[in-house]
Amino acid sequence: MNAFNLISTVIYSGVNERHPHSFADKLKSRNRLAFICTGIGVLYFVYFLKSSQPLPFICINLATTFFIATIILNHLERYKVSSAILIINTNLSVLFFSTYMGLNSGIHLYLLTSPLIVLTAYDTKNVKLISLIMSTYVFNYILISAIDHYLTHGLLNLPADILYWFYVMNFIGSLFILIVLSFHFLAHNNKTYELLRLKNNELFVRQFELDIENKIRKDAETSATEALAEKELLLSEIHHRVKNNLAVVSGLLELHTMHVTDSAVLKVVKESQNRIKSIAILHEMLYENKSLKEVEIRDYVGQLLIYVSNCYTITGREIKFKTNIDQITLEMPKAMPFGLLLNELTTNSYKHAFNQTRHGIISIEFKKNESGHRLIYKDSGPGFPYFTDINRNSLGLMLIETFSKQLDGEYSFLSDEQGMTFIITFS
Repeated sequence: MNAFNLISTVIYSGVNERHPHSFADKLKSRNRLAFICTGIGVLYFVYFLKSSQPLPFICINLATTFFIATIILNHLERYKVSSAILIINTNLSVLFFSTYMGLNSGIHLYLLTSPLIVLTAYDTKNVKLISLIMSTYVFNYILISAIDHYLTHGLLNLPADILYWFYVMNFIGSLFILIVLSFHFLAHNNKTYELLRLKNNELFVRQFELDIENKIRKDAETSATEALAEKELLLSEIHHRVKNNLAVVSGLLELHTMHVTDSAVLKVVKESQNRIKSIAILHEMLYENKSLKEVEIRDYVGQLLIYVSNCYTITGREIKFKTNIDQITLEMPKAMPFGLLLNELTTNSYKHAFNQTRHGIISIEFKKNESGHRLIYKDSGPGFPYFTDINRNSLGLMLIETFSKQLDGEYSFLSDEQGMTFIITFS
């Protein structure tokens, strides 16, 4: 490994891809600072070794070791410990060597780099911590000045010419560190500015793309809304026309009844009219409903019962309705067979249960539970034997079975002297 690769390895110790660029830059500057201080320490190491000065020789070894330790700790990702050792090591090294060699040696000049060292070691957002650490350097300088006041020539008492060269070397060393750290912050700020500029450009482009996308979506939404409104209008018109067409068919059947003399045929025509009317009422309610697909069953049943009772009203006969219906809505595929089923049940009650009596009660209960819907239809007629072949082959009961199957429901008949009960459950 050549010298360049060695220096690059030292500088990039502990730096990895998951670090933000700001932290990575600080980490590299910290490693550079420790590397430079280690190089300066080696010069003192050689001098004190030749001068046979054991105390400063031991101290410079410790200081150099701690500078190397900061690089190793960065490599081990112990960044907080590394930063603390860097600050403590620079403070103690300057204090010791300034006291030992005197201010004329220029060791104290390294304190001028302390603000940049602190900013390199710690996050600039942590103002309280940075202020506290800065104060240690100020205290250190005051302590060194006070000691120098009483120890005019330092403990080492070096000749003036040697102190001069020490001063020059320390001045150059501190200036070099100051320049390196200054260039670091300058480069860091430029890099940050460039990254922010690129990010702003990306955000601007992204915002432009989002504006175009939002416009496309808004246009699509407007088109979809207009298309939906148009379809709803068309669907409403379809329900209205179907209702009118059914009314025309019902009117034609009514005209035919005026020329029909056969009671059996007249009966069939009337029943057909009732079925058509039950469908027409359904389309009318769909036309009036904003959703155009759901029918409120309570209102639908009310209108259907009124129509059936008007069709079968005979002077002197009074049939009462008792209803207990939840607030339930059904869509067209369910509402249509439900309405036709209820029409058949009510018509059969009028024709068979109350044909021999003047008074009767029809009770309709429609509830919704966890498993689905449950319709219970009762009349107070004499009942009938449902399982006989004659009854099972009647058109009315066949239609009831057919509409029940269209509802995907399970149904049953209960008949006794107190009347007939029909029960159906469907999902």
